[in-house]
Amino acid sequence: MEKMRRDVTRAVVLAAAAAALVVPASPANAALSPQSVCGSGYGIIDSVPISTGRLWATSYLLYNSGNGYNCVVTMKQTDLTVATFTEARIQVQGSSTIHRDGGYYKSYAGPVRVRAAGKCVQFGGVASDRAGQRFQSLSGWGHCG
Repeated sequence: MEKMRRDVTRAVVLAAAAAALVVPASPANAALSPQSVCGSGYGIIDSVPISTGRLWATSYLLYNSGNGYNCVVTMKQTDLTVATFTEARIQVQGSSTIHRDGGYYKSYAGPVRVRAAGKCVQFGGVASDRAGQRFQSLSGWGHCG
């Protein structure tokens, strides 16, 4: 009887120790979406892939009808464990200013927000491979309104 009690106790202790070794995913590693990066009220209205036969990233254009702002995020599709150059950009037609966020990121660049009521925008992004070769994709002028 005593031996059975010790065996049960040992099994419980081992199970507790094994459970303690399981590390839950941290919020930083949780799956992100363009909407969660841009914030509440933004919805995806368009996207452009950054691809060379291999999909490196996707740039998303989002809009918030509540505040009239566009938002661009470039979400990496490959090399998520390595910081590679990634950029999100948007330009309002008639302006020479390109609003951008670029740097060495593991998962995404952005958000880049701009108000463009009644004007067209061009958006897109850049992604690089581990060797530093950069790939770019831009939309045409659109989403005028």
